[in-house]
Amino acid sequence: MESWNDMRRDLLSVASGLVDLGVKPGDCVVLIGENSLPWLYCDFGIQAAGGITVPIYPNSPSEIAAKIVENSGAMFAIASDQKTAAKVNVKTIALMGDQVARWVQRGPTQTAEIAGRLAGIQPDDLCTIVYTSGTTGDPKGVELAHRNLVDISEAAVKVHPITDQDHSLSWLPYSHVFGRINEIFIGIVYGGQAWISRGPDHLAQELQQVKPTVMCSAPRVYEKMYAAVMARVRESSPMRRAIFGWAIGVGKRHFHAGRPGPLLTAQHRLADRLVLESLRTRLSGGRLRFFISGGAALSREIEEFFWAIGVPILNGWGMTETSSGVCSNTLLEHKFLTVGKPFPGVEIKIADDGEILIKGPGNMLGYHKNPAATAEMLKDGWIYSGDIGEFDSDGYLKITDRKKSLFKTAGGKYVAPVALEQALMSNPVLVRAIVVGDSRPYVTALVVPDWDDAKKQGLDEAAVRASIQKTIDELNTHLGRWETIKYFTMLPHDFTEDRGELSLKLDVKRKVVAEHYRDAIDAMYAEKSKDS
Repeated sequence: MESWNDMRRDLLSVASGLVDLGVKPGDCVVLIGENSLPWLYCDFGIQAAGGITVPIYPNSPSEIAAKIVENSGAMFAIASDQKTAAKVNVKTIALMGDQVARWVQRGPTQTAEIAGRLAGIQPDDLCTIVYTSGTTGDPKGVELAHRNLVDISEAAVKVHPITDQDHSLSWLPYSHVFGRINEIFIGIVYGGQAWISRGPDHLAQELQQVKPTVMCSAPRVYEKMYAAVMARVRESSPMRRAIFGWAIGVGKRHFHAGRPGPLLTAQHRLADRLVLESLRTRLSGGRLRFFISGGAALSREIEEFFWAIGVPILNGWGMTETSSGVCSNTLLEHKFLTVGKPFPGVEIKIADDGEILIKGPGNMLGYHKNPAATAEMLKDGWIYSGDIGEFDSDGYLKITDRKKSLFKTAGGKYVAPVALEQALMSNPVLVRAIVVGDSRPYVTALVVPDWDDAKKQGLDEAAVRASIQKTIDELNTHLGRWETIKYFTMLPHDFTEDRGELSLKLDVKRKVVAEHYRDAIDAMYAEKSKDS
């Protein structure tokens, strides 16, 4: 375990090594590698040397890494190993397990020089450039100042009751702002502990080992937890299924009641003893006070399930361009299907066309060497998010869609695909759903079943198709005629980053997917198509 004093020594050792290499204040230094303790003290070591950290996701294609290096102008890099180092073409590369390890073993050697550089750093100076591609185009470098990271972290701590007694299990990639800010920088503000996960495949075991009190994640992890529970329930006896259903129902009524009466309280104690307590322990380790969810939409079904078992999920929202989160539900103020209220110091307003605009302490300085993109995104101090949303009567923000994902059918009707995709994903047999219909006569969908789980359940292709069709039929009863889903095509595997179908944040690049699966999509619009 690394103490704060250990971290200080190690980051000063890295900063000394970088000074020796010739890194000057204001130089960009690429940091590419998997989550690790060295990743963190290299990040802070770069900053202590007066440099600008340029993180690159280790699984990024070489072409993306090359574009980031070119745009940032980086001449130096720190890489986790030879494989990641091969993706960046810079003058000088230090490997974490080689040169960086020697720096740390040697200890700080340039403390006076580093102290002088640190004294010269101002709050508005550039701290890091985080590249995000969105769902289209080349990666854009989001410039974040030191004050951005400090101020937004302090704002988040003001609304979440976290202290130095809390500890988190950290798995989100540090190359993205969600994990780096919410699990590390915010952790520094409240002085807690962070346990670094070996990756999402190890989370189930690590939750039992670490027993965290808080944890951040994207919805997909919660969806997998829920799907695993429901798969076990389906395999259990009818009596066990009935008890489980009753207990979850009691859990939902209990938290919705606010002030439950004596009968519901007694029922909840029994439900907790029979089902909920063991389920909490198995899914979260037993000490978790709350999950934070962000990065994508969270379905009400998943959110209610975790609240029912006594594990609150607090849904939040933000962007790389706003230094991660700008609003969140909290333990004291929570409403389902919303992303909560703005953090202190953050202003959010809705434009006439429904777009969400943000002005706050985390707003970026701009896109690196990209004034045109900056002018489009940042106007008069407001970030134009590209998300469509609305405030309810109680001041909670609800995200309804992405502005660029809205499409118009051939009949001239606008369709918001995200809500439809969320509804489709309520079927646990699906891992992905993409709604299609731009300039087409009707709406269709590409869906990716969880073929492995279907096989475990004994479901053949016909049974999977029937399950999806049932979900679509039920959904269509609540939709306008122009937005009903007429046909769907099941895909053999999920979309991937390597094929350019997912962004750095793992959002689907709709245009790329539409091109890759053009034949499958066209088949759903073929004359007299009967494929459903």
